[in-house]
Amino acid sequence: MNIYWFYQWCDSTRLGEWVRGNTWAFPLTETVHIIALTVLLGSLFVIDLRLMGAKMRDLVPARMQKELHSYIDWSIVVILITGIMLFLSEATKAYANAAFRPKVTLLAMALVYHYTVHRRALSTEKPPRWAPLAGAFSLILWFSVGAAGRAIGFV
Repeated sequence: MNIYWFYQWCDSTRLGEWVRGNTWAFPLTETVHIIALTVLLGSLFVIDLRLMGAKMRDLVPARMQKELHSYIDWSIVVILITGIMLFLSEATKAYANAAFRPKVTLLAMALVYHYTVHRRALSTEKPPRWAPLAGAFSLILWFSVGAAGRAIGFV
């Protein structure tokens, strides 16, 4: 099924044209996108390292999650909003980019995993036995999203 028409439509939206046509809109949006990704990865990095049993052994992962969940959730919201803006400004380029679809797929997987399995691993004061695997897989997924996003500029 050819969905190129959808990418063309996205490319022609007012928001996409504004981001593409304004000198500072794209770089500013991309900067905010990357800052939000940094907040997300930094927050998850410390939580997942603790889930994996590394460092900060006096801190309970569930408590860390409670302290950092608003940073994580808000950074995800900002990442999605700015990501949509960046996509709309270069939708037809994204269609032909070999890294774009893997990035979107990884992002969907990471979001589902984060709000299901990862949250369950952090839901109790004493993490389950499989928590180290949950933390490691979380880091792998989220860093893969970042790497695939970075690859978009080079493919």
